[in-house]
Order: sequence, then structure tokens, then C-alpha cells
Amino acid sequence: MAVYEIDLRNYFTTQAVAEVLKALPPLRTPVMDRVYQDRRGHPMPVIGIDEITELVQNVPVVRRGTEAVVLQGGQRQISYLEPQPVEVSSFVGAKELNDLKLLGQTGIQQWVSDKVDKHRRAIRKTAEALAAQSLKGQITYAMKTTGGLDTYQVDFGSTLSFTPQALWSDANKKIGDILKDLVQMQSLIQENSGFGGTVSVYAGVDAFSVLVNKVVALGNDARVAATVTESAVNVAGFKVELLNSTYRDLLNNQDVKVVDDNSIVMIGTDAPFRFRYLAIDDLDAGLQPLPFYTKTVKKDNPSGYDVISKSKPLPIPVPKAICWAQVV
Repeated sequence: MAVYEIDLRNYFTTQAVAEVLKALPPLRTPVMDRVYQDRRGHPMPVIGIDEITELVQNVPVVRRGTEAVVLQGGQRQISYLEPQPVEVSSFVGAKELNDLKLLGQTGIQQWVSDKVDKHRRAIRKTAEALAAQSLKGQITYAMKTTGGLDTYQVDFGSTLSFTPQALWSDANKKIGDILKDLVQMQSLIQENSGFGGTVSVYAGVDAFSVLVNKVVALGNDARVAATVTESAVNVAGFKVELLNSTYRDLLNNQDVKVVDDNSIVMIGTDAPFRFRYLAIDDLDAGLQPLPFYTKTVKKDNPSGYDVISKSKPLPIPVPKAICWAQVV
């Protein structure tokens, strides 16, 4: 059996890790995939508060030869938000490295792929949890410090809320009444944000089940167009999707539903929901805004390598383009 010498650093270069990531299957994260499709790097380690809180609306045209319109916030003193990084590590001891030599090149590459996959899943799940919390207008997440766990907080502002005159579970509630609720929620978004021309609606389990039962009970004599498809209900053009997703609240050590079972959330999809990866605090990463960066650090006591992966994700919601309602 051939025995291979292993320099782990050669398997975790930026280019090598990029090739591994290309070969791995894409990760599915409901909130990021649905709401935060605009995912890009941000060249700085901090981000201006104005970039998070301001909505750019339409402005007057300007008579030729006169001064330009000053956008809202253009004369403010700039202040910054300092997003916190996500960093995970795995120690690979000399004994494990010695054992890896027996696997052959294909086996070693598979081991590397599994290690990268484990790290990227942990970082993506964390990013998804931050994205899920941001839909409530605030991030309150566990932050590791030298003294233990603290709280990482970012306040984006209050989201909107709507209270229907009658719950959807009310026996007298008609599909037409549910449609009216959805129209009113869309109007709230439009009035408060200037967005909402197009919307997406996501429902918890109980809210979705009640809506499905209402539609199924219509039979062929429906006066309002309503249909049920896989994991979605269409009510006169409003597509209500089931979102039965959770994230782990590490501060309280419990699973939290992104959308409560008895609630729905409407999101103005034409609003500029953004997800930014800020510059990583690592010289080997070139201080660049990378979605995922992995490197190795040689250790002497005990002998081995730390495989370290890093990212600095920040979801940037538009709170006034988010409307919550308890409907069951």
C-alpha cells in the first residue's frame, strides 16, 4: 500500500477550498434563499448605519443648472455598525494525520471535503439564524467571549403588525375575508415603506393548515379564485407558502420557529433586502469580504493543525416592508 506524505496546508489553500466548495451540493436555507437573494461582499469590516436604515425613495426632478437633491441622511454624521464574525475550528492531531496517510490520495481528498463541508454547514446555519431573527427587526444572538456567552444585538427598527377582525380559524371567516386581510397587510407595507408592489407571504403550520381547509371546503362554487398546490395556497394572486423552519436559540437552548405556527408574515419583495459579507479580520485572507474562508494553523503542543473557517455575515432587512399577523 502506498503511503503519502501529508502537508495539510496544501489541501486548505484558497484555491483548493474553492474547488472543494464547487463540488459540494448547494445548501438550502429557507430565509436566505427566499428573502436574501442579494448576497454580496462589503469591502469594510464595519458598515454605515445609514446604509442599513435608509430607504431610497423617488425624488423631484431638478431644474437644469440648479443644485442636486440631497438624499435623506446625506448631511448626517456617519456612524458605524460593527458586525461580529462567525469562526469555527477543528483540531487535527499528528496521530490522525499519520492515519490519513494510509487512505491514499482519493481518501485524503474526501476527508478534506468532509471537513470543509462540516465547517461551511455550521457557518451557513449561523447565517440563516441571523437572517431569520432579522425578520423581526432585531438580531439577538449568542456571542462567544473569553468569559463565556454574551449577547450580540443589532436593532434594525420595528416591523409592521396587523390584527385581523376575526381569526382565520373562525368558522364564519370566509376566503374573501382572508383576501381582505392580505390586501390590508400589503397596503400597510406600501404606506409605510413605499414598497410592496410585489409581496411574498409565509405561514406557520397551523395558519397554513387552516387556510388549506378553507380552500378545500370551497368546492367548485368558489367566488374567489383559490387553489392549493404543494406547500402553497394561492388566494386571488396572493401566494401563501408554508414555512416550517426552525433555528437554534443558543442563549435559551431551544429551537425557535421562523414563523410561529399560528402566524403569517408578508414581505415586500421589491424592497432592497440585502445580505452582506464584511471584510474578514484575517491577514491570510487578505482582509477581504469572503463568504467562507478556511486556513490551517500549525500547533506544537499537542502537535497538529487547527483547521479554522471564518465569515462575517450580516442580513440587512427593510423592517417597514415586513408585516406580521397572528391569524389563528
